[in-house]
Amino acid sequence: MRLPQSIVGLGRWSRTDALVLQGLLGTAFVVQAVIGLVIPLLGVAGALDLDTSREVPVTDVAAPDLPEADGVQLSASGSATLTVDDPSLGQRVLLELPTIVGAVLILLGIYLLFRIARTLCLGDPFAPHNPLRLFGIALLIAVGSVTGTLLQAMTTNQLVAGTPLAHNVPFAVEFSLLPLVVALLVAALAEAFRVGVRLREDSEGLV
Repeated sequence: MRLPQSIVGLGRWSRTDALVLQGLLGTAFVVQAVIGLVIPLLGVAGALDLDTSREVPVTDVAAPDLPEADGVQLSASGSATLTVDDPSLGQRVLLELPTIVGAVLILLGIYLLFRIARTLCLGDPFAPHNPLRLFGIALLIAVGSVTGTLLQAMTTNQLVAGTPLAHNVPFAVEFSLLPLVVALLVAALAEAFRVGVRLREDSEGLV
């Protein structure tokens, strides 16, 4: 049975679709730049009040309202809210650094996606630079998944260093495999695009 052209056309990528995608990516870029870069940087400079608290892991903390009994004491491990009252410039940098670095990586990824969307708009999805752009996106995802949690742990460690809290706030880094799996999938897509580019160049060379 032959499908109507109106239904077949639904699966085709048009120039309008590419323009809409570029518009959405451009909007996402601006929003991310404001929320992830401008506002945190203004907070670091002291022009805006920033959030001076974050969730941190804690250990060896005495459980509240549970007294000792015959030398037996309960302790609790989990998370708590670390708050810095009237932070200095250095402390404001430590508080906002994970957000700023994460925003930069996201902006780079959106920029690469925008360049790919531009080639779709021009009707040239197998542009020579698209495989490299996709590999770049895969690398950004992998790096972001590692640096985000690592920076959070490092800056928290610096915030409590030299204080009585240092004993109760361990240096804890937890990595998720999901972003790495996504990065591998994007890298595989990049390899497929690289093969497509090579095949197109070979076919053009035969003409």
